[in-house]
Amino acid sequence: MPKRLSAAVAALASLFVSLAAAAADISAPACTATGTPPIQTVEPVTERPSCKDGKVLSFDQAGVTRYACLNLGDGAAKLPMIVYLHGSLTTPDSLYLAGRDLFALSRDYPLSTHPGIKGFILLSPEGRRAQPWEGEGAHTGTGFHWDEWQRDPATNLDVQAIDHFIDEVVATGAVDEKQIYVFGWSNGANMAVLYGAWRSERIAAVAQYAGTDPWQRPPCPVDMPSGRRVPLTLMRNMCDALAQCPATSSWSSTLEGLNWPFQRVDLALRGRKTAPTTQCVQSCGKARGLYEHIRWPQKEVLADDMLAFFKANALP
Repeated sequence: MPKRLSAAVAALASLFVSLAAAAADISAPACTATGTPPIQTVEPVTERPSCKDGKVLSFDQAGVTRYACLNLGDGAAKLPMIVYLHGSLTTPDSLYLAGRDLFALSRDYPLSTHPGIKGFILLSPEGRRAQPWEGEGAHTGTGFHWDEWQRDPATNLDVQAIDHFIDEVVATGAVDEKQIYVFGWSNGANMAVLYGAWRSERIAAVAQYAGTDPWQRPPCPVDMPSGRRVPLTLMRNMCDALAQCPATSSWSSTLEGLNWPFQRVDLALRGRKTAPTTQCVQSCGKARGLYEHIRWPQKEVLADDMLAFFKANALP
């Protein structure tokens, strides 16, 4: 593993340990048919992102300023839009760091179903600083999160914030509304699937990186809702400390059993696509598992698998 990545993993591992200890005092929630109560936010609940080469969007939500980054494109034609939902402990600015390959692709990838149109819009809302509910396995603790535990779209403030920002960008007239997609990483990957299910009339397809089954998320699993099955591509690591390979295998089996319009992409150590017959790494240590979780898929995977899947699944 490169030295700079080893150092980053070591620092992140130390951070996760300290945050997990801080989260241990949260009492168990009372479960309902829609999961848990809202996550417990921590001041400052939000922070203004930098939004490199883009525009900062904001609005007031019950006394809290919600933010998003918008990279709109050149405005020459209506473009597809990808809504990026960041992972726990990160912000929309992770798009320009860990997600720099996706940002680069947004300039000229031909995602549009209309010939001759290149590029796409990137909208990156920000979650809220909170203490998430504990479940099984590793805990990321206090930091930015999407409330994937409260599965009631009518009261989930993060769902409503995403709605607001999508509406704001669509109102500019720059978006091809048949091609609005959601892509999430880690905690954002789970939120992406939930949002796609709750807004299935609007979201053409969804992509998860390092995500699992959001409806089975401890401590309060709930039933998967009925309705349109939004096409989904799952990019998963064969060694992952947080979205563990057996859990993504189970999620994949669930989707296949439901005949969901679904594509799975298995990733090797450096984020390249590996054969679908590749097995989960049996000796997945913490350092490697964190490294694979925080490094993104290679640019070729994002282009040839995720973006190609999106393009093939525009709304009619």
